[in-house]
Amino acid sequence: MKTPDGLSIAVQEWGNPQGPEVLFIHGLSQSHLSWAPQIHSSLAKDFRIVTYDLRGHGVSDKPLEAKYYQEDRRWGDELRAVIEGAGLKRPVVVGWSLGGVVILDYLRAHGDGALGGVVFVDAVTRLDRALLGEPLPLTSEDLSTRLAAMREFLRACFVVQPPPAEFETMFAYNAMVPVEVQAAVGNIPLEGADETLRALSVPALVIHGAEDRLAKVGMATRTASLVRGARLSMYEGVGHAPFYEARDRFNTEIAGFLREVNGARPVPEGIAKR
Repeated sequence: MKTPDGLSIAVQEWGNPQGPEVLFIHGLSQSHLSWAPQIHSSLAKDFRIVTYDLRGHGVSDKPLEAKYYQEDRRWGDELRAVIEGAGLKRPVVVGWSLGGVVILDYLRAHGDGALGGVVFVDAVTRLDRALLGEPLPLTSEDLSTRLAAMREFLRACFVVQPPPAEFETMFAYNAMVPVEVQAAVGNIPLEGADETLRALSVPALVIHGAEDRLAKVGMATRTASLVRGARLSMYEGVGHAPFYEARDRFNTEIAGFLREVNGARPVPEGIAKR
């Protein structure tokens, strides 16, 4: 898909093309491959799943100028381009970590009229050091320091570490993000975030790992308190990535939320496809 500011964004489609729609947004330094536990699960039987690589990530365009990441509306306009380009009709949008910032930017610019619901997953909705983990030298000019920081950042996402092969894949797509992008993302403005959360009128679910070291539990409780009618689901013994560490519970919860938002209508039979 092309964004209004001219970037090419890699978008992927999975699952039942006739099913209720869900759009997954990954976090900082990640890619659409983060959602492997969802796209290769029973969710694909019943739901139309769309993923994409954020600007600066995965195989999407990676301009190095800070304006592409810090100026107002760019993230939100990108999300709108994906929704419209994929032909989604009132999807449930699931945002992990940085994905929460993307959703807020979208809501601030475009409102929630095109969405069926929102799920915040260990999502950043306020840039407050008291609610975030200790910063790591991910933008160090010394390569060995930066690579060590990437490993530490990835390990901090989990209580139970991924198997070596999966960790290597994660590390590979983390390393694809340019240092200039890392630096710029750290300065994304979040003006009006609280007002945006208070104005949210579609169903909302807040999922959070109780042992998250990157976005602390206070981030989730704060988000849930600001969104009218939001449900808070805390995952005990789980870190920053509940969709990975507690995938069965997470997938069941997402499926239930999707059916609830869509009025529990029957899901048409379809052929799971990529």
